[in-house]
Amino acid sequence: MGLISPDVASRLKPDFIATVAKIYREMCNLQAGQNVLIISDARTPDYIVAVFQGVAQSMSAQAVRIECAVPVGGATYQPGSRWPSMLAGAADQADVIIDMAVGYSQFIVNAIKRGCRVVCPGDGIGGSFLDDVLIRTVLHSDIHAIRRHADRVAERFSRASRCEVFTGPQQDRFEIDLTGLDAVAGDGFLWDPDKKDWKSSWVFLPPAQPGVLIPKGRGSGVINVDGTLLYHPIYHEKPDTPIRLSFRDGRLVDIGGGSVLAGKLANWLDALGEEGARNGPVHLNIGINPNASLTQSQEWERVYGSITCGMGDLSLLGVLLGEGDFQLNRSAVHWDWTVLHPKIVLDGETVLERGKVLIE
Repeated sequence: MGLISPDVASRLKPDFIATVAKIYREMCNLQAGQNVLIISDARTPDYIVAVFQGVAQSMSAQAVRIECAVPVGGATYQPGSRWPSMLAGAADQADVIIDMAVGYSQFIVNAIKRGCRVVCPGDGIGGSFLDDVLIRTVLHSDIHAIRRHADRVAERFSRASRCEVFTGPQQDRFEIDLTGLDAVAGDGFLWDPDKKDWKSSWVFLPPAQPGVLIPKGRGSGVINVDGTLLYHPIYHEKPDTPIRLSFRDGRLVDIGGGSVLAGKLANWLDALGEEGARNGPVHLNIGINPNASLTQSQEWERVYGSITCGMGDLSLLGVLLGEGDFQLNRSAVHWDWTVLHPKIVLDGETVLERGKVLIE
C-alpha cells in the first residue's frame, strides 16, 4: 500500500521526551509517588520504552518496565492471547500502566477494576516508529482542540438513533441502529483538564477516534472498504480496489470486489472456522486527528475524515471502556477495516462527507 514513510532512525529524538512529558502531565495527570508499570515487547525499540520510564521517574513516580514475548499472530489474535502470570502480579501494584504490548486482556481488566488507569500509546501494540507517530499526533497537534471536538462528536452519536453510512461510487448504503448506545470520545485523555476530573480508566493513543460500541445483531447493508484492512497478517494492507462487504443483522454474509485482499480475507475467515469472527461491526469510529497518516501504526484509525469498524471480539474492549449492559460479541480474534471518505448521516443529518467532519 502507499504509505507516508516514517523516520525509523535508531537515535532518540529530543522531541520525544517533550511528547512523553506532555502525555503524562496533560493526559494522565501523573502524580509524584505513583507506581507506573511499562509493558513492552521486542517490537518497540528500547529507547522508546526508556523515555516512558525516565520521564515518569523525573516526575518523582516509581517506574518499572517488563518486556514480554511478542504475541503470536499480531494484533488480530490478541483477544485470545495468554499472558505470563508475572504481568498480572506487577499490574496488581500499579497506579498507571503504559501498555505497548498487551491491548486486551483479563489482567488489564482486573487492574482497572482495582483502580488502576491504563494508557496504550500505540493502541496496545507499540512499534518501531512509535516516537515519530506520537510526535506528529500529540506534540505537533492541538490535542485539547481534538479532545473537545471528540467530546462533541461523541455527544452527537449518543443522541442519534440511526446511523447511515454511504460508500463507493454507487453510494451503497449501510445502516446501524444506535438506539440506547452511548458513544465514547476515544481522545487519549485519562484526565479532563477543563473539568479537573477523571474521564476514563483506559485510553489509547494517538488521539482521537470518537465512536460507538455496537451490540450483536445490529448493522445491515453494504460497505466498500478502500482504506485499510487488518486481519490475519501482522501488518495491515490497503486494497488496490475496494472490498465489498455485505452485512445482514450484524453479520458478514458476503465478501466481494475485485481486490486480491477480498479473496484472502474470505479464505482466512473460512480457515478460521469461528462464527464469532464474522459478527460485526462491533464498533464504529471517526478519525479526527489532522496529523494522522496511513502508516503501519494504528494511527491509520485516526486519519481525519475516515471511519474504522472492528469485527469479531468486543467482550474485552467493551469492559475496558466500561460501556453498555448489552450483549458483546466474543471471539478469539478482532480485525478492522477502514473507509477513507465515507458519508455518514445521523437521523437524517449529514455529519461526515468528502473527508470533512461537519460536527463543529
